[in-house]
Amino acid sequence: MLPGNGSDAAANGGEFALVPSAADERSWLLTGRVTPPVRPPHYFRRTELIESLQAKRIAVLTAPAGFGKTSLLADICRRERGEGVLSAWLTLADDDAPEILAAYLLYAFERAGLDVSTRAPSGEPGLSLSAARAVTALARAIEWHAAPSLLILDEAERLPAGRTLEVINTLLRHQPDNLRIAVACRRNPGLDLEAAVLNGRAIRVAAEELRFSTPEIARFFSLDLPRATLQRLAERTQGWPVALQLYRNLRAGAQRFGPVGDLRGDRGIAANFLGARLLRDLSRTDREFVLDLALFDWIDAALVDEVLGAPDLRLRLDSLPELNGLLVPVEGGSGVMRLHPLLKDFCAARRFREDPERFRRLQGEIARALAQRGYPLEAVRHARGANDDRLVGEILERAGGVRLFLVEGILRLRAIDHCLTPALLAEHPRLGLLRCITLVRQGRIAEANALLEELRGRTRDFTRDRAGGDVRRLHAERVAVESLIAIFGCLPVGAPASTRLTADLAAVADDEANDPAVRGISHVLVGAANQQRARFEASRRHCRLAVESYRRCDAVHGTALAELHTGIALMAEGNARDAADCYARGRRTLKRRFPGDVAGALFADALAAELSLERNRVQSAYRLAPDPAAVRETVAWLDVYAAVYGVATERTLAQQGAADALALLDEASLHARQVGLPSLRRYLAALRVPLLVAEGDIERAESEWRAEGFPETAPEILDLSGQTWREMEAVADARIRWLTARGALDDARSLASALGEAAARHGLGRTLMRSLVATMIVEQEAGNTGRAVACLREFLARLPRTDYLRPLVREPAAGALLLRRLLAAEAAPETRDTAEAVLAHLTTGKPETSAGPGFTPRELEVLQLLSRGASDREIAAELGLGGDGVRYHLKNIYRKTRAKGRTDAVRLARSLGVVS
Repeated sequence: MLPGNGSDAAANGGEFALVPSAADERSWLLTGRVTPPVRPPHYFRRTELIESLQAKRIAVLTAPAGFGKTSLLADICRRERGEGVLSAWLTLADDDAPEILAAYLLYAFERAGLDVSTRAPSGEPGLSLSAARAVTALARAIEWHAAPSLLILDEAERLPAGRTLEVINTLLRHQPDNLRIAVACRRNPGLDLEAAVLNGRAIRVAAEELRFSTPEIARFFSLDLPRATLQRLAERTQGWPVALQLYRNLRAGAQRFGPVGDLRGDRGIAANFLGARLLRDLSRTDREFVLDLALFDWIDAALVDEVLGAPDLRLRLDSLPELNGLLVPVEGGSGVMRLHPLLKDFCAARRFREDPERFRRLQGEIARALAQRGYPLEAVRHARGANDDRLVGEILERAGGVRLFLVEGILRLRAIDHCLTPALLAEHPRLGLLRCITLVRQGRIAEANALLEELRGRTRDFTRDRAGGDVRRLHAERVAVESLIAIFGCLPVGAPASTRLTADLAAVADDEANDPAVRGISHVLVGAANQQRARFEASRRHCRLAVESYRRCDAVHGTALAELHTGIALMAEGNARDAADCYARGRRTLKRRFPGDVAGALFADALAAELSLERNRVQSAYRLAPDPAAVRETVAWLDVYAAVYGVATERTLAQQGAADALALLDEASLHARQVGLPSLRRYLAALRVPLLVAEGDIERAESEWRAEGFPETAPEILDLSGQTWREMEAVADARIRWLTARGALDDARSLASALGEAAARHGLGRTLMRSLVATMIVEQEAGNTGRAVACLREFLARLPRTDYLRPLVREPAAGALLLRRLLAAEAAPETRDTAEAVLAHLTTGKPETSAGPGFTPRELEVLQLLSRGASDREIAAELGLGGDGVRYHLKNIYRKTRAKGRTDAVRLARSLGVVS
């Protein structure tokens, strides 16, 4: 079981407090699966076997439990990391969905130190797009790493068949030349190894090769054993490593070895030995204790004490030398331990066989204790072990769907979703709302809406909960979930439903009796609604209130999303630096606390890429920008879609031309129509018009304008009552360009001027910079050079505050010409300095200072923390890396900067403008 952070029962009705305290970072929980186990006592290194495994690109160890597979591979992992080899470890789980497994693979390598990108395209058959993309991205990142790399997969027999197994088979098929893979399993779950074995790339190691030889047994005991005794040990233990360990424990301190007994039996050597040797030599009290202990996946003193009434657990365990080497501490677990899987499986099965009623009762008590500590997923697993559907429903309902999403993140929410049986959903309407969240985040908007309407009818418009339920919570969670469906479904802001939901959200957010997590998400969604209507002060205020609510329940996932929404408002206002900080904080939180949440990182990357492009940091923007196919599968809200397609369109236009850029928008529009994303479809249509104008197809641009039903007068175009500021900006820009191309310069000038006034009135710093350039171009076309230069002068005056250079870079010819005219007449030193720098950029293609000497985004994060004086340990904690990962990035930074150390690297980074 997972360790608790102390019981924190709520005072209101004795409900479970299902959220860990803010002090509990749970970092070891996040890293437990990607961290090799600590070296067991009396570990015996088998050098020749290790060398034979290291000689092959694929090594598969297949043997029953207790043959030392994990210890052997952990030894290899530690040794190779010590030699500077990028080495990733992943313990597999039997409830891994394909997306979760793929995400953990990415996290394992990132934890080891690899800079992983999730933006590579993919089309592997048999996999979902997100899982296939993650595997392809991982393979490419390893190839780009170039140096030798290692991936170790432990307990591979737990891989579910089908699409999850295909994730690993895909990686095996696309294994980079610089990657070695080692797998430990009790049986091959279906890994495709035949071709690799036949061509000599792979080696299979079975139980026979893993057995200790007679000389190894002698060295393991480090005793001068008589030949007869040694021979008897070899014959009767069959060289089985765990049997030797158990025997050593049982005979600890003895100088004479008695009969060992035959380890073979009808139920296998494991059951025979454990039953006949280990349990037989325990007292009845200790035997019962060990059988009960086997029901805990993770052994934490407070948890075991609460369930079993076993105070002084450490002393109790120390009094059982029979468990030496079979009870291993968990790295980073602060005293948490786990039983050897062999012993755990055997004793749990024995407990069920001997006393099924006690087995189920203890499973239920463990579930309740875990729920109290804020581990609903683990609690549900034990409730299912207790065969208690009522308890499953109770735990999940009291956790709350919105709270689970904001605290646990989407990956763990998806795992919980598997427990939502039709019977549970029929009895618990609030669990139906939890299912709606999962459907939304999978992009299944129509299904989420259909389920919401079904629940609405079943609950009389959410005014009636189940018997003993909580109508207040049902209503509040309905408002939050319906609003999530609306924002991810890109519902037009002027729709009556949007207005109604915003009012409902405000009421939920203001009601202090509501759950803090629900109040938090309500504040965020009200903030998002205000941001989209250019009410930025109100937006930031609601996001601040959201963070305050989230802190009360440690909803760090929600806090990260609030940071992103705050960053969007700051970006729109023209506050680029603070926006960048918000995006960076949000992304760091998502990466550290929710490893493998590809969607969350994608949101942050998309928004950061948009901001980088607006600041004309093109390399950074293109490096961060997600593949549009990724966001189509992940599902996002309008701001993220706009960021992704805005950057992708501009990149495609620059690298491939207008025809390909139009094709990209066609594909995006088709998706928006199929899924039902009306605001996105309208935004994409506005992006198409300037491209058609650039191609000279004025008539088609006008035809599409009319087909979309876009307004034609300035007041209608600039009206924010029925559209977002992004839509207004895009539609106005499209209209200005079309009017200019047609030669209707007076109309173009009037609209550009009105756009600037609207931008200033609403505090839209980004839009104002674009309107100045648009007006400049219109005046230049009209021959009014003086007015054009005046617009340019104002643009340059605002540039130091906003850093939004890109609108001018999009017009390089006109911009360069007018900059020269300005410099010929301008005397103000500050304006001259800015104009000269911009002109040099336009005419020489001066490299962007933010990119530095090829720093990756993760290296930039490390540099930023270095500049603050952070230690390696602090950097690892902040970025969710292991110590090896930090050292790996530092090595790359030193190589790229030719720095002699940390201080030297920071000095150079500051000179390049990479860190402040």
